[in-house]
Amino acid sequence: MSRLTNKELIEELKVRFHESDSALFDLKAMTKKLVKINKKLQESEALKSNFLSNIRNEINNPLTSILGLSQQLLSAKEIDCNTIRDIISLIHEESFNLDFQIKNIFAAAELESGETSIGVSIVDVVAMFDNIISSFRHYAENKNVKIEMVYDWDDDEQSEIFFKTDPEKLGLVVSNLISNAIEFSNEDGKVEVKLWMEDGSLRIDVKDNGVGMDNSELDVIFDRFRQVETGSTKTHRGHGLGLSITQAILDLLDGSISVSSSKGAGSVFSVTIPESMGPETEGFSSDGNEFIFEDEGEKF
Repeated sequence: MSRLTNKELIEELKVRFHESDSALFDLKAMTKKLVKINKKLQESEALKSNFLSNIRNEINNPLTSILGLSQQLLSAKEIDCNTIRDIISLIHEESFNLDFQIKNIFAAAELESGETSIGVSIVDVVAMFDNIISSFRHYAENKNVKIEMVYDWDDDEQSEIFFKTDPEKLGLVVSNLISNAIEFSNEDGKVEVKLWMEDGSLRIDVKDNGVGMDNSELDVIFDRFRQVETGSTKTHRGHGLGLSITQAILDLLDGSISVSSSKGAGSVFSVTIPESMGPETEGFSSDGNEFIFEDEGEKF
């Protein structure tokens, strides 16, 4: 084995030191990434824990109310019509809320598992929006919030528009935005839902004049399980899934959503959905429920 000269030894040591420095740099970078990942995992676990607590309340509270109110009806020997009407109204409100929360949970589970598929049909958009707004009317009236629908057509006499998309997913997007707008509206407030067509895409604005948000809060509202308010001081119901589901659905539909808001001045959520270019089922939908036609004049 030949002996290295002093110069060669120094050069070899320089190479070894450089390799050690490079390995140390890579190790520090990897450690930094691992610390960041661990922090995100801890945050995710905390968010999931908070979500489970919220969703338990969102399901248990209306279910407990429904059971209590129905028991009150069953156990009453004499009860006047007005009281019956009030109790039934409360049962309907709690049932509607429970049904809406469960739909969101199922949608979130399907999106998480990657099992969500697009089912395209011809949608009567005006009829769908009218039905959705009608379903939230009772919820809005309890807060003295007015829902105003604005159809911005070029033709003033146009009363319907047909659009190729997934009716169930479009309905869930609109429902979440309207529910969110009502929840964060002030008493005696107004929610404006504006609908129009632009460059072959469906455009939707949902505007409220409620509590609004700071710019720093806009960065997290579309994250799963995230809510601006948390803990025991939370004044608004919800589980932090609605907007994340809306964002995920719009991604599937090649759509987009943006929000403009300021504290105390309300928010505007703006949605753009291009018409689907994929094959459609031989069906038609006016309220999110699809009707399939196999033979002309026959539907199931």
